[in-house]
Amino acid sequence: MAKSAKNKKPASRARSIPTSNAKTKTMTIPELSANALVAEGAPHSKPVDVTFTFIGGIGQATAVLFRKGVLINMQSISNTGSVTFSEVQSSDVISVNGVCTGKAQVTVSTTTTPASPKTFNPGLMMANFLIK
Repeated sequence: MAKSAKNKKPASRARSIPTSNAKTKTMTIPELSANALVAEGAPHSKPVDVTFTFIGGIGQATAVLFRKGVLINMQSISNTGSVTFSEVQSSDVISVNGVCTGKAQVTVSTTTTPASPKTFNPGLMMANFLIK
């Protein structure tokens, strides 16, 4: 009678221990305080409107205000209209995303890169606007 395969021990595999000659670099993380991120009145803050116009269909969209990579404010809309961010500063980013069954146009009420308005065909809407 032959031995069953169940009783066989698996062949051992040689394992190597990784070694590294690379020097470790310390990453300096910028100091972020609550005051640096809070969307409160600053001398250079201004209100900014993001207007969504849905043409020949319906749509739903969300506009998100980021400052230094941190979400400051998020607002959604499900018909043609505007959302307002009250304290927007230079270098903030407004990100818009959504979906529309017809065309859609997104307009930001201040100077941005890329320039607005931006027109979208039916389907997904995704864009980022850097505030100048």
